[in-house]
Amino acid sequence: MTSQNKREYLLASLLRAADPPWLENADVLVHSSDDLPQDIERWSEVLGLSPDSGLRVVRRVSAKIDLARRAQVGSAGEMALCALLEAKWPGAINHVAATDDGFGYDISASLPEAEWHLEVKSTTRRGRLSFFLSRHEFETGLSDSHWKLLVVGLDDALEASCVAEVDKSALKQFAPTDRTTSASWESAKYDLEGAHLMPGLAFLPWGEADMAVHGLLALGTSNHSPYFAWMPTRS
Repeated sequence: MTSQNKREYLLASLLRAADPPWLENADVLVHSSDDLPQDIERWSEVLGLSPDSGLRVVRRVSAKIDLARRAQVGSAGEMALCALLEAKWPGAINHVAATDDGFGYDISASLPEAEWHLEVKSTTRRGRLSFFLSRHEFETGLSDSHWKLLVVGLDDALEASCVAEVDKSALKQFAPTDRTTSASWESAKYDLEGAHLMPGLAFLPWGEADMAVHGLLALGTSNHSPYFAWMPTRS
């Protein structure tokens, strides 16, 4: 390991230990070395690293933290939604992604009216909604009329606080396109707003009696849900 690699490793260790608030949104906030926060600039200077080295470390640490966090949050959101659905329809819910992630959706709900295939994207971010969709998931959604993309907002304890359905037309509108047969996209990152979402799971059958017990699913939020800026309100 070269001297520079050792110093970059030390900077990465400092960054992970400090876990500054901006790190979670580094993909949006830090596009070049000119965007480096003051703490990284200061540490890089002390370690004798260039701004480009500091940028490289930020991107590496941010990506690794993001992958680990996405896995943790994604699993928590799927399990939370399964529990909520199971409480309403016992025995009808199957968490298929727990054993096989190749279906193009995470949960199947075999209800009397129809079988629904639910792809779940979970987040703890309050200010922005950002998620990744694989090409397989995207194409499954286009071909399967019972496929739904759901967003679950989680609180600090990773409990479900809000639920919304993503408008399929937005997925098609913003999806990448292959420009050549020599290369094709396999995953896309979406940044959506409230205008692209519908609160609650309106496609499922709800009765008046459900609102008190299953209001989080039916309406999208509960009375004590924390505020998520991207979550639309019911009209």
